[in-house]
Amino acid sequence: MIANALLLTIAKVGLVLSVGIGAFAFAAGDWGHFAESGLGGTCEGVADSARGGIAGFGAAMLGALWAYDGWQNVAPLAGEIRDPQRNLPRAFVGGTLLVAALYLFVNAAYYFALTPLEIAGVPVSSSVATEVLKRFLGPMAVSMTAVALMVSSFGALHASVLANSRIPYAMARDGLFFHGLARLSPRSNVPVRAILALAAWASVLALSGSYDTLTDSVIFASWLFYGLVTASLFVFRRTMPDAPRPYRALGFPVIPLIFLFVTAALLVNTFVAAPREAVRGVALLAAGLPFYWYWSKKPAAALA
Repeated sequence: MIANALLLTIAKVGLVLSVGIGAFAFAAGDWGHFAESGLGGTCEGVADSARGGIAGFGAAMLGALWAYDGWQNVAPLAGEIRDPQRNLPRAFVGGTLLVAALYLFVNAAYYFALTPLEIAGVPVSSSVATEVLKRFLGPMAVSMTAVALMVSSFGALHASVLANSRIPYAMARDGLFFHGLARLSPRSNVPVRAILALAAWASVLALSGSYDTLTDSVIFASWLFYGLVTASLFVFRRTMPDAPRPYRALGFPVIPLIFLFVTAALLVNTFVAAPREAVRGVALLAAGLPFYWYWSKKPAAALA
């Protein structure tokens, strides 16, 4: 599984670099595009409330944060990482910086090949990458982009399912989910049942509707939890002042406070600029409460 994840990651990085290098090398671009504006673009599928200003910036962050959201996949695997005090911070910081560099590079290539107005006018049925590739590949661009997106999506799903399957596994181990999901494979010591259950649920979600709707709703729900986790730093510092802390909260309390402020602003702005996505995110979280209440009331032995 690790080898597959590594190969898929290398393929994804190679595809991003290929698009960016190809745009700079072969597209008839212009550095002057960076000084232009895209305010007059059609922005198909974007609500009027999210087409400019602070609200528009916040709405655009939903898509951007989805692109970076893989950073949290490291956390569920923390119990299986050697020397976590050393390697976890390296994975978080190094991975985020690498992804940021790749995305900045490829987006710079997009704006070199296309004007901001052209980017804002890309229809929902297409993508910015497709339009950029058309500039130097012609009709082949559609097929090339489809293959690239398929590889990228498969890689993201592969990593997410493998990492996040540890969550239902841990819940089952604590008596808060089906007990059978807490069993490990005797051969690989991996929670295979939890992986299969999460993969099945991901398949159901994939067939349920628009990917944009799903990702925007997930980002809202995820960042609500990120804010709660960060807020717990202040709670535990007060209620458990002498507890051992193997990880330092860098810049505490200033950096966590800034993070909480930005998170709160993002969540509030989502209700203003993209209320449907915010409501879906809240509904998604609320749907889990009856299940949590049910399992928390059952004796752990009854779940076997």
